[in-house]
Amino acid sequence: MPFMATVMYVSLHTPEHSLPGWFPYFGLSYILVTVIFVMLFSQRVYRGVRPENAEKPKSVWGWRLGIAWTAYLVAVWSVLFLRGAYLTFTGGLDWRRSVPAGAFLLAFIVLFSWALYKALKGKYAATAAERKQARD
Repeated sequence: MPFMATVMYVSLHTPEHSLPGWFPYFGLSYILVTVIFVMLFSQRVYRGVRPENAEKPKSVWGWRLGIAWTAYLVAVWSVLFLRGAYLTFTGGLDWRRSVPAGAFLLAFIVLFSWALYKALKGKYAATAAERKQARD
């Protein structure tokens, strides 16, 4: 919501209603900081809190779909990052625009890869604990 208010303010108060060149980087920074903030502080707030009557989900398809979508995004963004780096080094792209864009893309790749790692690590740890419990 604050980002859209800033977009509207800047676009309506500038001549010819055009956005300045720095504005897309501001938007990417805002989104990146918000995602990092939520990921870091939600873990601290909910650490060790378990509902008394927590039920296991009846279907894991939603979880698997989320994992698959995250892996797909990481793969596509990685290919785009490598292609952009190649085009920048060969002179096909202006480095003053591609370096900041590549930095944001790399930050999102790292962020989503970390979330994917944590999700898969938690899933496999839970699966191993369930198998051990079933054997006993």
